[in-house]
Amino acid sequence: MTSRHQGGRLAGVSAIALAIAATLYSPAAFAQTSGQVSEAASNALLNRLNALEQKVQQLEQRNAELEGQVTVTNKRVQETEAKVTSAGKTNGVVPTFTDSSGNTTFKVRGVIDADYVGFNERRGGYDYNNGTAFRRARLGFEGTAFKDFNWKIEADFAGNSVNLQDVYVQYSGLKPLEITLGQHKAPFGLESNNSDNYNVFLERGMFNNAAGALTAERRIGLTLAYVSDNFTASANVSGENESISRASTASTTDTPDEGWGVNGRITWEPINQKGRVLHLGAAANWRTDLRTSSGAGTRLNDRPNVRVDGGSIIDSGTIADATDAHYVGAEAAGIFGPVTIASEYGKLWVERLGNAPTAHFDGYYVYGTFFLTGESRSFSDGNYSRIKPIHNFDGKGGWGAWELALRYDHADLSDTPVLANTGNKASNWTAGVNWYWNPNLKLQFNYIRFSGDNTPLDPVGAKTKGDAFATRLHIDW
Repeated sequence: MTSRHQGGRLAGVSAIALAIAATLYSPAAFAQTSGQVSEAASNALLNRLNALEQKVQQLEQRNAELEGQVTVTNKRVQETEAKVTSAGKTNGVVPTFTDSSGNTTFKVRGVIDADYVGFNERRGGYDYNNGTAFRRARLGFEGTAFKDFNWKIEADFAGNSVNLQDVYVQYSGLKPLEITLGQHKAPFGLESNNSDNYNVFLERGMFNNAAGALTAERRIGLTLAYVSDNFTASANVSGENESISRASTASTTDTPDEGWGVNGRITWEPINQKGRVLHLGAAANWRTDLRTSSGAGTRLNDRPNVRVDGGSIIDSGTIADATDAHYVGAEAAGIFGPVTIASEYGKLWVERLGNAPTAHFDGYYVYGTFFLTGESRSFSDGNYSRIKPIHNFDGKGGWGAWELALRYDHADLSDTPVLANTGNKASNWTAGVNWYWNPNLKLQFNYIRFSGDNTPLDPVGAKTKGDAFATRLHIDW
């Protein structure tokens, strides 16, 4: 292309540029400068540019509207993603499913406790059986409905039998009140009302087990509870456990009606801070129409803090003329960083027919624990909360949480009116090591040194002594 042609094109482009500039800023000045563009042409070009500018403004407005819609759409997408994520939210073992409103949830729950125990008989004539057993093998479901209704159903399959555990509905829409109806734990004490998943030792104290089986544990009934951050108060009226044997028509004259009673418990944490807790509590209950599986009366018994062998070290024998039972208990616990100290005392009165004297039983425990890895227990709703290791066991440097524990446990049933069992009492020392791999999985070791007077484990009614070496693998979800 020749330079003359290029120069011509450049001149044309320059003229157009000058025309646009003149129409945008000063048409008159442009006409004076070029003298080549007519006033009519300038006006036409100006009108076109004005129209173009209006369209640009319309496009900008439309673009802003679209950007706003995109923002709303992105927000909805994020909310939907969050709901989808929460619908499958997991606690580390199984997911909890939630609907889009967040008012309805569903979760599979369960517990497995696999035990092994070896015994050393030091005194007495009873031959303990070493071996393994499932202490718990539970499976069930729990959830929330219509935001304020909680429900749970769970069965235990341990021992080649099926027993319903918790089966209830709870209404929590009247905070701080909670109303629970169905089979659930009646108010009793710290160890009894604490979740089995959070047990410090393999088994609770002997007297707590024996008295709790008579007057508390899981019953079909109604509980009204006041629950705040540092104070709880609960009252319960209930019948028997779902698994109690029901009288047949032919035996109704020999078997009393279903027993029933009332339970109450209060707890208070005047100090409830992270790593620093003071817990106090008290409980009382009364039950009437006492009966055993074979008829009227009652019986208290428990094994020496293990369950693989069936031999009971405390046993009142069957008190056939028992009618009513009264229980009072006190509890206390202190948490000071990695140290936990706890104790409970309980006293039980068993009333009998006519002028027969009332039988008196009591028992207590005291224990202390220490976390080598620095963790600390906490309280929620009057009970222990779940232990969460600072570093979970992962095989890459995380070793979970390690806890040492020591307990002294005593139960006295010597006042039983059953002559063969008079003077029966027992004491146990338990040293424990708990290794929490993560919040839901732990391995427990217990060494139990037990002794008892006039126990059913010795046919001559003398002293019984022995050692138990027990371990448990626990997982819950």
